[in-house]
Amino acid sequence: MKRLMALLAVLLVASFALIAANEPLQPGTVIEKGIASWYTSDKSESLTANGEIFDPNTLSAAHKSLKFGTIVRVTNLANGKSVDVRINDRGPYVDGRIIDLTPAAAKQIDMLKSGISSVDLTLIFEPEVPESKYNRAGDTGWYQIQVGAYSSLLTAYAQYDRLLNAGLKPYAEQLPDSQAVRLTVRWVPAYQLDRTMKALSALGFAEKNVLKKSEVNPYR
Repeated sequence: MKRLMALLAVLLVASFALIAANEPLQPGTVIEKGIASWYTSDKSESLTANGEIFDPNTLSAAHKSLKFGTIVRVTNLANGKSVDVRINDRGPYVDGRIIDLTPAAAKQIDMLKSGISSVDLTLIFEPEVPESKYNRAGDTGWYQIQVGAYSSLLTAYAQYDRLLNAGLKPYAEQLPDSQAVRLTVRWVPAYQLDRTMKALSALGFAEKNVLKKSEVNPYR
């Protein structure tokens, strides 16, 4: 038991050292580059993923993981035109595309006719509390991913070491009334979720076997 507690103490110290070494993104940071598209809805009163009514005339957008209410500047790399949009929906769900704009936003950067364009996304504002009518995993803009629980202390330590060496931020805790150790990858910002899931997959942690949860913002 003493050995278990000693090892957990070492792992916890390492976990908190990792978070201290990673600063949050600052406004003005280019967070992503890729293909933008635009979308609309044939149905009136359609809801966005955060529970709002979809309005094609607003400057808003769908993104796979950014916190709802985040404002990003979308710059069309073909002509240099930019538009600031508020994230209130999820998507796009086409490989290689990073953001779906409303028609109004697409018109601002002159990509209505082309349909798609190469863009970069610059962070302008991120709300402390996500602007959503729901409370689902990731709505906070941060994720924790539970990868497993291990009855063997040596196995838990080996897996912790693999996660750490992969550049992830593992966190170890003893389960209540048990000798088992639960390992979680924590403090994953939304924009790094896809990269983190690919790293976990490469280590043998299939997405279907891990549990994603919302995470509090560690910097507030």
